[in-house]
Amino acid sequence: MRTSFVAYVAALSIAFAGCGGGGSAPKNREPVFQVKGKVTYKGQPVAGADIAFKSKSVERTAFGRTDEDGEFQLSTFGTNDGAVAGNHDVIITKSSAAAPTTPEAPVESAEYVPPGFEKVKLAAKKAEPGIPAKYGKYETSGLVGIVNGDGAPNEANFELKD
Repeated sequence: MRTSFVAYVAALSIAFAGCGGGGSAPKNREPVFQVKGKVTYKGQPVAGADIAFKSKSVERTAFGRTDEDGEFQLSTFGTNDGAVAGNHDVIITKSSAAAPTTPEAPVESAEYVPPGFEKVKLAAKKAEPGIPAKYGKYETSGLVGIVNGDGAPNEANFELKD
């Protein structure tokens, strides 16, 4: 009985040895380098756009989302850790769907719906403009990102055009 307990504790020790927060990446994982940048369209920052860097040399893609100023940071294995070094094909997408709104109708109207049972309609006049669809496909975006692995800052800015 004591031997099996010792074996159990030894097995658990081995299993948990690789689970700690030692801060080092697994040896088989590609190193990543921080990348930040900005996306603009017609001279204005693009907020809420998704951006992806797909490496041309290894099967690895980094992702980011622009903030209200059009700025982003890429993430591959963890938040804002960056992308693998090398050349990347880049896509940028942004939905142009309008924000849902509640229809305004008087209580006596046949269109009235009690609170909690609202009908949702799209208000096209409040829709944010999207970006041209060509930027959403690797084959048509024409966007390329270069990530340096030499410690130099990586900045990738994209000015989108029609």
